[in-house]
Amino acid sequence: MLKSIDYHDIRVNYGIDHDAVSQVLEKELLELIALKPDCIIICCNSLHKYYDMIKSKLASNIPIMQAIQLVADHLNTNAQKKVLLLATKFTMEDSFFAKILEDNGIRVEIQNIHERNKMQEIHAELMHNVVAQEYRDYFSNLIANHKDLDAVILGCTEYPLVVDQDNSILPIVDPVYLQAMAAVNYALDLW
Repeated sequence: MLKSIDYHDIRVNYGIDHDAVSQVLEKELLELIALKPDCIIICCNSLHKYYDMIKSKLASNIPIMQAIQLVADHLNTNAQKKVLLLATKFTMEDSFFAKILEDNGIRVEIQNIHERNKMQEIHAELMHNVVAQEYRDYFSNLIANHKDLDAVILGCTEYPLVVDQDNSILPIVDPVYLQAMAAVNYALDLW
């Protein structure tokens, strides 16, 4: 099952009205839980902040694949202790993503305000299906400046459109991919 929600009410409230975003997510998750799936994947990385805020209210035993914890587990399994987090400005500045990783013994590198603003501009273009070579080049150069790190995390769901192993010198960790693999493994275990 795929449940798509109107992203507008979420996007306009990031970093402004956490209650509004968590209420939208709670409503949507409760509707999905009522359909009784075997497990749930939240495909937007930023929404995992709000999932953590409401998970105790859901009163469900349906597993929800927690993207950031999956990233932390993957990094620790692969002895990747120093990482570059590429994400939306909100995700990088709010620190919810980085804190979970740091609590799991992983050092997280966050870009300066100029770079965060540039990444946000690129994100806005990606949201309008504008995928340009200049964005691939931008991220390639950005990642190359951090060659001393162990991996790069694509903490924005749209970034795989412009970052892949062809333009990254670092191994890529994609939370959506990790969630999909966790769901597949969970399904196979049930089968």
